[in-house]
Amino acid sequence: MPNTTVAVLFGGRSVEHEVSVISAHQVMDALEVAGFSLLPIFIDKSGAWFAGRGLYNLKQYSAPGFDPDRVRDSHRVSLSPDTSTRQLVLHPNGAKGFFYKPPVLWADIFFPVLHGSHGEDGRMQGLFELAGVPYVGAGVEASAVGMDKIRQKEIYRAAGLPVLDCLWTSRQEWIANGAAFVKSVEARFPYPVIVKPASLGSSIGVTRALNSNELGQNINLAMQFDDRVMVEPALVNFKEVNCSIIGPPYQASVCEMPSVDGDLLTFDAKYKTGSKAGAKGPVAGMGKSGMASLSRIIPAPISHELTTEVQQLATRAFQSLGCEGVARIDFLLAENGQTVYVNEINTMPGSLSFYLWEASGLGFDQLVTILVENGLERFRHKAATMFSLDVNLLCPRNSSKSTV
Repeated sequence: MPNTTVAVLFGGRSVEHEVSVISAHQVMDALEVAGFSLLPIFIDKSGAWFAGRGLYNLKQYSAPGFDPDRVRDSHRVSLSPDTSTRQLVLHPNGAKGFFYKPPVLWADIFFPVLHGSHGEDGRMQGLFELAGVPYVGAGVEASAVGMDKIRQKEIYRAAGLPVLDCLWTSRQEWIANGAAFVKSVEARFPYPVIVKPASLGSSIGVTRALNSNELGQNINLAMQFDDRVMVEPALVNFKEVNCSIIGPPYQASVCEMPSVDGDLLTFDAKYKTGSKAGAKGPVAGMGKSGMASLSRIIPAPISHELTTEVQQLATRAFQSLGCEGVARIDFLLAENGQTVYVNEINTMPGSLSFYLWEASGLGFDQLVTILVENGLERFRHKAATMFSLDVNLLCPRNSSKSTV
């Protein structure tokens, strides 16, 4: 799409900040290959926004702490929820010298490559909706539910999708009577069990407990990252199978089987192992492999019938949450090799799961083009929706009879 500028947002106030930086640089590489113009927008860990072409450089994020003064063509900005504002608002402290000429920074569409809190959970999508701008990916509701493992299960179960049972508690309830929750878990599930923060990704805070002492310790750990924690039974000798979906119109990728570190797929296994030098295509280069560095088998070594079942379940999971754009749905394959459970969805997957789409015959540049086109098309459709009425209930029809 010639003459289309895409604002790519990355970083953010999230424990997945660094993962977002890597994913966004992969996306920007692919967008450039596809012929788009770029406006990088970096959000630091405190929530400050910076925009400018100079932010498209992965190396400057490797030093301890991001220093905007080191970056040329970088400006402190914010996005106004005022729909009449059609440029990024320059921060009062963003001027650089007496002769500083403020630039006009804007984009045709916003592409959030933000993982986790304050970016993937509906908050950023809500800002886009208030500002009245086109954006890529899931909307407010789907993003919010997509980050909430507890609510996901409720929706999946209502949609007839197979999920593992779970129990959950809040930080307040845990502090007030944690022993009662431990007893309720032990009454429902045999050990081992899996402990998860309700709204985090990248396996952060996810642990396995073999007894009540470990259960209590692991819940305390998970509570450091979230104010709700869920516990579910741990499968033994299971396999993980993942599938990505784009749409609408809906299309399923090939399936993958990632390597599991013991009984859990850990953060380190996802992002710190594998051959980074082996990345291909527009993401080649040190430090840009991201999820592509994970050891995985593509396509997954499962039967054609099971592959079809996983793809159909993934599509139904995507649809049941009302997702748009791209997502990866993770499944657990029980020891018998036939029973499949929907584990969770990732509405902004690391690396956008481009490796699954490349294996499906869709290049990364083609993937991001589809996502941008879908975001613009959704915005055009939404423009036909009426959000206000041309009536003023506060203005009396006959002022002479008003009692106000």
